[in-house]
Amino acid sequence: MSYEIQNRSDFLTGSDLVVSIPENDLDQNALFTIQEDCPDFILPFNYKCVDGKVELVYKVGTMDKLYHFSGDLTPREYAGLWQSLLKPLLVCRDWFMNPGSFLIKADYLYFDKDKGVVRYVYIPSFYGCSGHDAFYEMAVEVSKMMTVSDAVLENKVLRAIIKDFNPLDFLKMLNDYLSDNTAPLKSATVYDESFEENIELVQDSTKASSGPGLRCVGRANLPQLIQVSIKEREIFTIGRVNSALGKRQSDFEFDKKTKAVNHRHAVIERAVDGYKIIDLSSSAGTYVDGERLSPNTPVILEEGCRISFGNSGVDYVWETY
Repeated sequence: MSYEIQNRSDFLTGSDLVVSIPENDLDQNALFTIQEDCPDFILPFNYKCVDGKVELVYKVGTMDKLYHFSGDLTPREYAGLWQSLLKPLLVCRDWFMNPGSFLIKADYLYFDKDKGVVRYVYIPSFYGCSGHDAFYEMAVEVSKMMTVSDAVLENKVLRAIIKDFNPLDFLKMLNDYLSDNTAPLKSATVYDESFEENIELVQDSTKASSGPGLRCVGRANLPQLIQVSIKEREIFTIGRVNSALGKRQSDFEFDKKTKAVNHRHAVIERAVDGYKIIDLSSSAGTYVDGERLSPNTPVILEEGCRISFGNSGVDYVWETY
């Protein structure tokens, strides 16, 4: 398939993806079915025809990229994620959709927090944009970004992907494992008092360190240094301690009393062209040099720029040391 894809953003509505395809490639049956009854596993979109091209505008809005929510999951959360990821490819023909027309790239998978589902970009074209190789690469990327507290289950998933990744067999394996595993699952709601203490001991350190990071230039009772140590194509998440979970959700977490910061507030990613910061639809916002960021829109971090998270009353300066 011949297609072009661009990002654009608006402060009020968040970010959009704009995809252009030749008008002759448009699959009218899939298009009209989706417009009448859009399934919750794809990003909703509008379209218009201009000069022989069809412009499809996908509303990302407040949805975040799936890899921004990477981390350790319970077995049931882990299995639920894979089901949400794979089931659309098995049921899509009910909407006259072609599995090969899903944009199967980890960078374009979004997580709908309200419904707890993964959403794809679907391009209604007669010609597919993704083959088996793309499907396999996506599965490998997701297996790297999402981990599970059950080592046996994680090994089963990795073996299934490496051996011969078949979605039906894969989902059956997950369901069978959960059914047969009668041992009680470790509750994610058990609160461990030492959890916050460990967070404070690690994150309030002001020792000199190498590598990029955020240095505090505001109130002294907030962490003085946020060191960001990531490789290219990796991410660093920033949020606030969630006492109810009793486990870390983000790479760096402010104290639970810092109410201006959401539990999942922002993410820093390292791309080929440098470091970028993204606001994860936080309620109080993320600011760079006094300008509030549009949700889910990457902004380059320039040396010496000032970053603030909500109205916490503190600025951090970006330094590459």
